[in-house]
This record gives sequence, structure tokens and C-alpha cells, in this order.
Amino acid sequence: MSQIEWAMWANEQAVTTSCVLLAGSAISIAGMFKYWQIGIYGAIISLLIAALEWPRSKRKKGSTVERRFQRPFAQFVNKLGVLGRNYFFRFLVYLLLCVPCCFTLATLLGGICMILTGAIYFIAAIKGEEWMASGQDTSDQKAVNTIQPPKKPPPRPSAQNNIEERSLEGVTMEIAEEGAGASRAGARPVRPPPRPKGASADVIHDVGT
Repeated sequence: MSQIEWAMWANEQAVTTSCVLLAGSAISIAGMFKYWQIGIYGAIISLLIAALEWPRSKRKKGSTVERRFQRPFAQFVNKLGVLGRNYFFRFLVYLLLCVPCCFTLATLLGGICMILTGAIYFIAAIKGEEWMASGQDTSDQKAVNTIQPPKKPPPRPSAQNNIEERSLEGVTMEIAEEGAGASRAGARPVRPPPRPKGASADVIHDVGT
């Protein structure tokens, strides 16, 4: 059984958390709930989480399926240095950011999702995992061998060659037919030529004399 990469699951959980928190913050602001100002805080935090978690990390084994338009966000995470690569830091960040979201009902679900995300990142950090840029190093990119279409048409015989081939085929067919006819003729029994009637009478007369 292959080793589980916990950071991959934490990344998917974090993207889902940003969506849930953004929806709850919008409901809190639109419904003017008590402490609706926390909704503004949740909306800003959800966008920051989405920008941080949108680029997928490079997997240790197997190929990494990148998200669409993740290269600019990956450069942003690279600029953070150790803070962007270390999963212990992400665990602490999610643990602190979830506290205000737990004071309103609209953002409570988003806060719980952040706690779960931080817990998964904590397990990933214990396992020694860290964020690595996917597709940034040219040495990691595998060369894809594509089959190019032929630039020239295949060689085709000329008209003179076609005429010569047809003539040779005709000659061989005639020889084969003649040989077959000769073999059939040789197989039939040959009847002797008929004797003349006068010859038998002369022979009898000579014997009598």
C-alpha cells in the first residue's frame, strides 16, 4: 500500500473551506446578523485562503494534475519562502483564523472547516511533508514524444514501371495457361489411327495363296 499524502487532502479541504466561508460571510452580511461585521472578515479571509491554496503541491510519487491558472498563485506562494512551504505554519494560521468565525451562526460552518483543514495540515507536517512548486523546474518536466506526420508522400511506381509489370504478368499468365493445357493433353489416351478396309482383304488373299 502506497503512503498517503496528507497535504493533498488538506489542500482540497482548504479550497472547499474558502467556498463555504465565503458563502456564509455573504449570508451574514446580507441578513445583517448579529456581529455581521465578522462576515466582512470572513469574506476577506476566504479570498486569501483561496489564493494560498489554489496551487497544488508537487506529489512525491506520480503525476501532479495542476489546477487551471495556478502558476501565478504558485509564484506568490514561492515568494513567502519557508512560511509558504511549511505546513506547521499553515496549521497555526488556520487555528488562529477560525476563532472569530465561530461567533456567528452564518460563519460557524466555515470556522469548523478551517479547524479540520488545520488538523490535516498538522498530520502532514508530522509526516515530513512540505509544499513544493509543481511544473516550475524544467528538469521535472517529462519530454513528450509526439509522432509527426510525414512531410513527403510515400514513393509510388511510375507509369513505365506499371506497364512493364503488367506485361510481365501477362507473359507469365500465358506460360502458365500453355503449361496447364499441355499437361491436360498429355493426360488423355491417344487412339490409334483407323486402318483402311482394303488392307484387310489383301492380307487374307495373300494368306490363301
